[in-house]
Amino acid sequence: MKNITKFLLVLVSSVSLSIASYAGDMSVTGSVKASYSIGGSDDSTDKGIGISNELTFGASGELDNGFTWNYAMELDGNDGGAHDNDDTQLVIGMGDMGNIGIYDSEGGLSKELGYGIGALGTGSDYAGTMTIQYGLDVSNSPNIQYHTGAGMLPFGLAAKVGFAPNTTDGDNNSYKNTGGINPDSLSGGQLMHYQVTAAPIDGLSIGIDYAEGSDTTASIAQDPTSGNYYAQYAFGNFKVGYNRGYYEPGLVDKDTAITQYNNEALGIEFAVNDSLSVSFNEETAEKETTAAYVAGATTKVKTTVESEMDTLQVAYVIGGATVGIHQLETKNADYLAGKDEKVTIFALEMEF
Repeated sequence: MKNITKFLLVLVSSVSLSIASYAGDMSVTGSVKASYSIGGSDDSTDKGIGISNELTFGASGELDNGFTWNYAMELDGNDGGAHDNDDTQLVIGMGDMGNIGIYDSEGGLSKELGYGIGALGTGSDYAGTMTIQYGLDVSNSPNIQYHTGAGMLPFGLAAKVGFAPNTTDGDNNSYKNTGGINPDSLSGGQLMHYQVTAAPIDGLSIGIDYAEGSDTTASIAQDPTSGNYYAQYAFGNFKVGYNRGYYEPGLVDKDTAITQYNNEALGIEFAVNDSLSVSFNEETAEKETTAAYVAGATTKVKTTVESEMDTLQVAYVIGGATVGIHQLETKNADYLAGKDEKVTIFALEMEF
């Protein structure tokens, strides 16, 4: 791992020091979403109007050796109403040799939503009522990555590897990251993240990712790990997708309670015409807890709570605008047995 890190750092340094860049281009893109929501937990009903926005400032250019560079900085509203510069990336493109990028709260490699089914957005992630513990993602901390170039690997394979040298150096976490690294189990730790995707036949995309953390300041009994795999197939006006993943938080002592999260999702999407589309997703998020060791006991007690989420979406596109409805029903929300929630959102989205 240390040799890989040194190689990447030396390569980035040599590019930045030995070659000059031509004048680059700049761009500004963005989106805004206004919504009216009706929903609540159990017998309660909440209503509200909201608006959120994102602005991305980009710049790009070409180096005098033929390499390219791309810079992007995103501004978005956080939960407190302020606007944060929390998603930044600088990528050096090396043609067929791939590219190297430095990211701050960007460059996510987790494929927990790789199946990508949703007329408005992927399943419950579009506007969920609970935080699903998906696991680790290198984008939760400043990181460096290498991506293979087009055609470098056979069978349409593409590989990415990311390294975060300090997982506690991440105060600028994106608001979209749910269930990321737990600082309590990775205090001063590092994270390696790997991803492989492929498109073996027309319409089919598959992929897998694996992340493993390590604590550099303390001895722990178990390093945190997570992984996901997915498949999506598009045929005619239909798209179907499947996702499965797990997350094991780090443990300081194996005699304490052990928790593992398992997630599964299945979805189907149908394009009625060029403007109208509908989708349905069924997801499960399971929390399995093994009780702490008790002196004299021969076995450890296991308890399992499974949250279930059904999502129905309808979207209609009018030029750069999208009008949609998102309805989500959740059983055993927040991994609490008997806690049910339902939310309906009417949305208007604009892109520019």
